[in-house]
Amino acid sequence: MTDKERLQRMRWIATGLLMAMAFTYAASRTLEAGAEGWGWVRAFAEAAMVGALADWFAVTALFRHPLGLPIPHTAIVRKEKRRIGASLARFVRGSFLTREEVGRQWAEWKPVERFAKWLSREDNASGAVRRVAGWFPVIFEKANADEFSAAAASRVREGMRSFPVGRFATVLLGGFLRSPSRRAVMAPLLGRLGRAVSENRDWVMEEARKGAPMRGAKVLGAVTEVVSMVMSGKAVQKLADELITASGDEEHVLFEKIEEALGETLKELEAGGGGEWESFKLRVLDDPETQAVIKEVIRGAGRYVLAEARELETGEGSTPWAEVLVRAANRLLDDPEQLQSLERQIEEAVSGLLDRYGEGVEELIIKTVDGWEADDLIERLENQVGPDLQFIRINGTIIGGTVGLLLHAFEALIWG
Repeated sequence: MTDKERLQRMRWIATGLLMAMAFTYAASRTLEAGAEGWGWVRAFAEAAMVGALADWFAVTALFRHPLGLPIPHTAIVRKEKRRIGASLARFVRGSFLTREEVGRQWAEWKPVERFAKWLSREDNASGAVRRVAGWFPVIFEKANADEFSAAAASRVREGMRSFPVGRFATVLLGGFLRSPSRRAVMAPLLGRLGRAVSENRDWVMEEARKGAPMRGAKVLGAVTEVVSMVMSGKAVQKLADELITASGDEEHVLFEKIEEALGETLKELEAGGGGEWESFKLRVLDDPETQAVIKEVIRGAGRYVLAEARELETGEGSTPWAEVLVRAANRLLDDPEQLQSLERQIEEAVSGLLDRYGEGVEELIIKTVDGWEADDLIERLENQVGPDLQFIRINGTIIGGTVGLLLHAFEALIWG
């Protein structure tokens, strides 16, 4: 049975009871002279009619003018719709959306713990992964790829502009010099560098020959070319041999020289604040090629996320992610202290949002109620509370009749 049908049914019961009292009153009034007991019946029916009519008037006056008569302080809902909406909004905000009430309800309900228990089941986690994955295709398909990648690239560049690359380089170099395994890291590099130098020995010798002094003189020029080539060849080979040797001996003196040079570089970075690195970073970020690369990387990431989301939505790739969620939920449930901390953090965040936007919620309720047509509002309220209001009429009939009996008894007792 719908609310409207319940309301109609209760109206017929209340009105039928009133009609029954009217018929009873008429009958008892007619028969009262012939039998003394009918006076009691008349008293009950008479008072019951008064109670029923009074409560009918009160109930009807809430929503409309009784019998269509413009009696003052009737049709209250129709006349005071905006005030009712404002009162309702203040009641909702003051009773349900306060920090204290939210905290009390949150402590009783424990939504984070409930969600973690729900997510600890693999079927629930798989369903959650598929639902979340289903949002991504919609977002990416509705968004313009060029606009999205351009906006994202702009945000990335702005974020990198504030990144302290000089400080990062200083910390990284300092950490490297303090690392016990720093020479093990440098050794393979020295070996590769030594082999590269050795493989390019002829090129170095040729360059030395071209730069030999007095090349214009026939005899001396030839001699200086030969001397330059021999000396440069020996020097290059000596350097290559030293580099290769150092790559196999971490106690080699070359490592100390390299570390001294890196130490001096670190001091310069610390003293200068990494300004040169910052300038280099800005030049790189402002380069059109860099911007194009960032945009292409973002496009590629978007395509990957979209493809992954489609697989997750169909359930083909949801198992690993679902397992991650299940393990995370179980770890949270196994750590009551962390779980309680997370409950408090989220509850504080929700309370903060209500404090910040509570006035907006109140205004939303006022505008919503004010936007309803009066007839629609009356129908909504009557369908919701109307059946209970009809009980007022029924109770008024019964209570009124009972009072009538008591008054009749009092009259008989005093005046006989």
